[in-house]
Amino acid sequence: MATRTAILGRSRAVWASPALLDGLLAYAVAMAVGVAVFTSSADRQPGSWPAYLFALGFGLILLLRRRHPVLVLILTSLGICLYYTLDYPPIGLALPIAAALFSAAEAGQLRIGIIVSLILVGLAVYFQIVGGRNVGQLIGYELPPVIALMGASLALGDGARSRRLLKESQRERERQARLQQESQAADQRTAERLRLARDLHDALGHNVALISLQSAVAAEALPARVPEAQRAIAEIRTVSVATMSELRGTVRRLRSLDSEPNAPSGLSEIRGLVEQARETGLEVQLVETGNGREVPEALGQAVYRIVQEALTNIIRHANVRRAVVTLDRGSDALAVTIRDEGHGAAAIVAGNGIRGMTERAAESGGRLTVISPGPGAGTVVTAVLPWPQSAQVPSAEARSDT
Repeated sequence: MATRTAILGRSRAVWASPALLDGLLAYAVAMAVGVAVFTSSADRQPGSWPAYLFALGFGLILLLRRRHPVLVLILTSLGICLYYTLDYPPIGLALPIAAALFSAAEAGQLRIGIIVSLILVGLAVYFQIVGGRNVGQLIGYELPPVIALMGASLALGDGARSRRLLKESQRERERQARLQQESQAADQRTAERLRLARDLHDALGHNVALISLQSAVAAEALPARVPEAQRAIAEIRTVSVATMSELRGTVRRLRSLDSEPNAPSGLSEIRGLVEQARETGLEVQLVETGNGREVPEALGQAVYRIVQEALTNIIRHANVRRAVVTLDRGSDALAVTIRDEGHGAAAIVAGNGIRGMTERAAESGGRLTVISPGPGAGTVVTAVLPWPQSAQVPSAEARSDT
């Protein structure tokens, strides 16, 4: 079955070959003009055999019609004029020129085809009248079929060109649509990989940092202070379970990018981050101000990750005992500020953490700044995220958790 299909495909390709089609057209024109010469010269004296050479020439020149359509049209017109000048048997005007007119119109030279047609018709009418032909019979009987055939040839050629251009335009649109889809798919894959990388760094990095600190507490507490060690080990277990849950969710997303993972923690979970940080010995104060506007889920998730990464950096690098997290629900934007009293510039680590926080702020249409006045002056991380248009302003009072 496959072999038969391949053979049929090759057969169609051979029959659709432009060279073969041009050869068949040339043969048809040469034969048609030759038959016209033969029938017209049946009642005339012999000696008109060179007319058959013209018939052959009218056919052969069509082999160049695709590469040089205007040249073929002009040479065919000159050949017709020369043919009738030599007083060979009449073959009509439209028969040898029809294929050349079609080729010119197909190549987009419709105007030239019309001009050449008008010139040939005008010359034919002039010489027929000069030769004593009846004007009424010429215009009313012989001329309309000639004009109709020449006009049909031009119309068919222009129609073939229009269909070809339409197909090319459709193929180009399909190609552009395919390229756009591929580009969008590539952008989506890139964005998904970046988001996964940030989630891994922010969530697992934060939890692993807590595990490390709690392990150190446990090591120092044993065996003298067993209760403190038990509490630290319990915290290690809690954080480990949370880490594994985050890891399993991330792995599920990696295995199936089309499925929707569980929504990550949002603004309501920031208190849990503060409590985890307090378990490490860091005194964290959470302050909420503003109009009490409800925070959309996507915006809350971005704030959660920014606060998580900022607290992780403080725990790892700042070597301080106190930090303040401020959430300000302003009229235009939600601003979150994380301030510590640590080493300042020395504690700013320009790595994946700051880059991830900056990207999360940018994805929400906001901006993030990390400022430290100098050594010993602490570090201030500020993210300003504009409210989406769908966010509403309820009548809730500002809250403060100290």
